[in-house]
Amino acid sequence: LLLTVLRTGELIVYFIPLFIAYPAVWFGKRNLDRGGESAGALWWYKLLRIQMSRAGPTFVKLSQWAASRTDLFNMQLCLELGKLHDSNQVHSPQKSQRAIAKAFGVDSIEQIFESFDDRPLGAGAVAQVHRGRISDAFIERQLAVATDFGSKRALEKLKANPEVAVKVLHPRVERKIRRDLRIMEWGARALSLLPGIKWLSLPEEVAVFGNMMMSQVDLRTEARNAERFAANFSGRAGVAFPRVYLPLDSKDVLVETFCDGIPLRAFLDIDGHTPFDRELGARGLDAFLHMLIYDNFVHADLHPGNIMVSLSPPFVGSPLDRFVEDFYDMSPFNRGRGMHEKQLPSSAQVHRHVRSILDSHEAGEISTHQKNKEIHAYADLLYQSGFTASLVFLDCGLVTLLDDFNRRNFIDLFESVCTFDGNRAGNLMIDRCLTPELVVSPDVFVLRIQDIILRVRKVSLQLSKLTFSEIFEPVMRAVRIHHVRLAPDFINIIMAMFILEGIGRRLDPESDVLRAALPMLRSWLKEDAKNELTYPQHARGSTSPSTASWNLLKVWMYIELREYLDRVRSWGYDDQEFFGEFSPFLTADSSLA
Repeated sequence: LLLTVLRTGELIVYFIPLFIAYPAVWFGKRNLDRGGESAGALWWYKLLRIQMSRAGPTFVKLSQWAASRTDLFNMQLCLELGKLHDSNQVHSPQKSQRAIAKAFGVDSIEQIFESFDDRPLGAGAVAQVHRGRISDAFIERQLAVATDFGSKRALEKLKANPEVAVKVLHPRVERKIRRDLRIMEWGARALSLLPGIKWLSLPEEVAVFGNMMMSQVDLRTEARNAERFAANFSGRAGVAFPRVYLPLDSKDVLVETFCDGIPLRAFLDIDGHTPFDRELGARGLDAFLHMLIYDNFVHADLHPGNIMVSLSPPFVGSPLDRFVEDFYDMSPFNRGRGMHEKQLPSSAQVHRHVRSILDSHEAGEISTHQKNKEIHAYADLLYQSGFTASLVFLDCGLVTLLDDFNRRNFIDLFESVCTFDGNRAGNLMIDRCLTPELVVSPDVFVLRIQDIILRVRKVSLQLSKLTFSEIFEPVMRAVRIHHVRLAPDFINIIMAMFILEGIGRRLDPESDVLRAALPMLRSWLKEDAKNELTYPQHARGSTSPSTASWNLLKVWMYIELREYLDRVRSWGYDDQEFFGEFSPFLTADSSLA
């Protein structure tokens, strides 16, 4: 209790300046490019971010969580808090070594690792990651005592590839987080007594945040999530997740495959586009839609820091392929390439070279212009040589699953937006929010949503020209104004779409969420229809199709129609496809115009 009181005093010192400075939000020139916020408000948001970073890991995570809740907080405030990265406090390598030895029940990590890098690869608010190489002797000892087939198979894979990443919790981090959550609960109950705050349901939101934090201090949760993601994507090329070694995992230590790659930020922060950008954008969007539509198991922390790019050389092929390449010069792997197959660098060499360019820029050895020039030139050379790009998703500790109720809500709302029924969309949001009795002016809220949907309808056949934020931001502004409190999981899905769409648009400005969703919806509805016919009573409890399936079917029909109309519109423009100059939509300079 004494420690909690002392910690409360420390937090008061951090946050009193925020209360004193709060009147500044009403002063200063309005910035139309920043949502019409005053200069004083933007300054106060920055001050809040600074103080939250000083308050420790719990409040860093709280800021990141708040940044995703644009239904509760101002958009510009969320954008500012979104800049707050994990606290980079690093604990000593000796503490990591003691934690690992304790988790594995050995006296020293030399009994486990052939090599272990004391310098962390990265550090977050609750843990840090080291690179190591498991010794063959340790693997053999584990194989000797392994009893089940799954453990033996995992250890055999580890023997084939002993390079691992070891994630270790910071010492006493769980105790510190529990103490901070207790203080936050007291504060939430006190703030709930103020008028106008009740609709936020702060104690319930603190409980949601607390559950999220406690799941992150048990690394076995991340291990289970990573295994499920790996299984879900086992048959899909272009996307990978770290494979965990469950026989070696514990609450405080996570052992997984070491994923070599290039930070996605390297592709996002350069001027122009590399030849790999469109492929990366398509893979990321496809992966998210697969999680959402097919798996209902969504990675809830997909910011650029948790995504890496792996560049792979072309497949060498069989001896016959090499014979054709050497003697007939007909192999698809060397035709028009910038490097000869035998001279191609490995993935590790490519990644190391790109990281050296990034490191030189960070050290001030080369300018930003020079960095961009070198990355563009190297990417062009790799692309011409047949390299392909894939994505690696890291840090699977946070996931979102929609239960049957929220999944139905999401599908119903998605269907209303796709069919441009703004009245139904607005009423659905009110009827199925957490506190419908506290909604302010529900009729006006429905009219606001109708207006937003009508604006979407004007560009319904050109959604690639409409960003998700142009829909999302006014909807969330209306949600805040009218106190429509949405389910946290629902918001997590929307925020994940918002973040990934931003990444996708940066990589490929012509990306289109609905067009990308079309093959996924076809496959999902086909599988769902098969289940309806094969197991009607078992699958649904009745012989009639489910409401969710019918609504998704309507969404699919709309997207199919839009895809068909898009193709018809382009017939006269794309190499005279199908009808050429006799296309029903002729160009202005056509001879029949």
